[in-house]
This record gives sequence, structure tokens and C-alpha cells, in this order.
Amino acid sequence: MVVQDTLDKIESMVLNGDQNQVHFKIKSCIQVLRQGEGIIESFLKQEKVMDKSDVLLHIFGLLQNLFVSIDALYDLTKLTMSNKYSVNVNQNKNLRELKYIRNDIVGHPTHRTYSTGGVGFSLFSVPETSMSVITYETHFFKQKQHETFKHHIQTSELIEDYHLESRNIIQEISTHLQKQTFKPELSILTKQFFDGIQLESFDRHLLDKITESFQMNRDISKESHNRLLWRIELLNVLEKWRETDHEKQAFIQYMKEEQAYKIYEMSSDLEGIEPQYVKIIHPELLVSFFRFIKDDEHREKYVKYLKTYDHPYHQADIDELLGDAKNNLRVSKLLTWLERQTSEHRVFLIGSALEKYKNMSSN
Repeated sequence: MVVQDTLDKIESMVLNGDQNQVHFKIKSCIQVLRQGEGIIESFLKQEKVMDKSDVLLHIFGLLQNLFVSIDALYDLTKLTMSNKYSVNVNQNKNLRELKYIRNDIVGHPTHRTYSTGGVGFSLFSVPETSMSVITYETHFFKQKQHETFKHHIQTSELIEDYHLESRNIIQEISTHLQKQTFKPELSILTKQFFDGIQLESFDRHLLDKITESFQMNRDISKESHNRLLWRIELLNVLEKWRETDHEKQAFIQYMKEEQAYKIYEMSSDLEGIEPQYVKIIHPELLVSFFRFIKDDEHREKYVKYLKTYDHPYHQADIDELLGDAKNNLRVSKLLTWLERQTSEHRVFLIGSALEKYKNMSSN
């Protein structure tokens, strides 16, 4: 297999006679990824299994294998490239659902409570789960109402998407290790772009040049979900986003500055350069939201999933915060604006800005 060959190549480049801590960490990551392929092959040979206990045993084995393999990809990327920009599995819908299963079904199935006395939880739908389909349900009990949402994941698609992502990530690691030096030009270009954004000038030609420089100099695949390319995609979404409300316009400008600064930070990191610190002023809508959370910090637990459009708790958490914000015009406006978005990119952009409260409160 191509992945196995590339792992062999990575191993030959990074494992030497110096058997230190990093040596064994890298060796462990590579071993996990190799073993993972064998577990997937074994799972695929069991497609005719029907007994529910056996099905669940194989499903749990597959899920745990994918959890561990993705963790190994993160660790291997960090150990060999000093960052994890190549790993961005959350941009793949099926792998994102895998994360929900890990956190909200296998990990903490009954951890969601609401001020109305209600609860939200997720669990496997055993009768509908088979070797080919994983089905799980999210239940909400609020004010004597019971809502159920079902989610279906094809195991073949899950495996295929994992293979696609892992192949691209492992190839990026191999390419990085083979490149001796990189031109220190990307950070210059991204700083130039950020400076323009602060002046409310969006230089599309310069952003295209940044994309081309990054992909060509580092041999990045067009299918890659590399985080720097993804941030550039978010900037393009923001440039096309139009609002007539002045406070929303200011919020969009803030999000442009945040994403532009992020690609400047990332490119500086890639080139081993310390980025210049620039303070980005929070817009009024965001300041009002931070005050709203600070007034009652129990609300903070409902912020985490606001950025994830298809998370089982996304809408319920918006509803919870909106209920608390009835008498706060700015916060209501902001949350209603978020609720009306149908693009997962737009939801991420607004939601991740709101999530910054966590970083501020920990300072």
C-alpha cells in the first residue's frame, strides 16, 4: 500500500541511532498507523456478522482504532513538523461525526443539562446499527417535551474518508522531511495581506499568490485540508459576506482581521519567525456577548458547540442562550444572526469568535 511505503520512508528519515524519547514516540505513532490498517482490513472481512453483540464488538473496535489512529496522526505531525497544521480532520463530515461519537456517546453520554431542568444525551441505536451503518440518537428532554434526532454513518464511507485524510497527511509529512529549506517569503506576504485587511482592503490577487506559494513550495495536494489553506478559504467566505447592519459589518471586519492574522501567525511559525503582536479590537456585538457570559459564567458551557453547525447540541445550546438573552438586544441580535446561518463556514466563523471568551477568562 502507498501509505505503508510512505510510512517506511518517514521511518527511515527520522529514526536513527539516537534512541531518545522522540525516537520512541515517533516509532509508536508509526506502529499504531500500521496496526490500524490491519484492524480495518479485519473489520471489512466481517461484513456478514449479524449477531448484535458481535456487531457492537466490531463497531467499538473500529471506532477505537480510528480514534487512536487519528491521535497518532496528530502526534506524528507535531513530532516531525513541529506543528499540526497538516491535520484538520474536522473539515471532513464523517470524521467530525466520529469526534461526536467519541466525546458524546462513548465518553460523556449524559453530560448536557439545561436551566429548564432538561437534559440532552446521545446513545447508539442498537437495533439499527450494523456492520455497514452506525446509527446513534440524540435525545432532548426539555419542559416535558422529548425530541429525538437520528444520525447515520456508513462505515465504508468513514473508512474511506479516514484513508483519504491519512494518506494526504502522511504524504505532507514525507514531503516536509525531504525538503531541506523553505523560502522565507510566506510570512512576508501574509503580513502584507493582514496590513491591507486592517485598512479594510482585501487584496484577492495577493491571497491567491499566498495560496500558490504555499502549495507549490511545499507540494501540498489540492485535496489537502491543511489548516492554512482552510483559513484562506474562510477569508474568501468573509469577503463575499454582505450585511446592511453596521454592527454586523463591524463583526465581519473583525473576523477578517482574525483570520488574516491567523495565517500570518501560521506562516511565521512554519518559517521559524516570531510574528509581530497586533491587538485586534473587539466589535461591540462581541463585547456585549462577553459581558453576557461573564454576568453568569454557567452560560459558558453552552458556547463550545456554537461554532459547529451539525453538532447534535448546536441548536439546543443556541436556544438556551437566546432564552437567557431576552432582555439583551445586542446578544439576541448576535445569537439570532448565528442561528440563521446555513453555511457551516459562517457558523464556524461567528461561533469561534464567541468561543474566545474561554481564552479571555483563563488569562
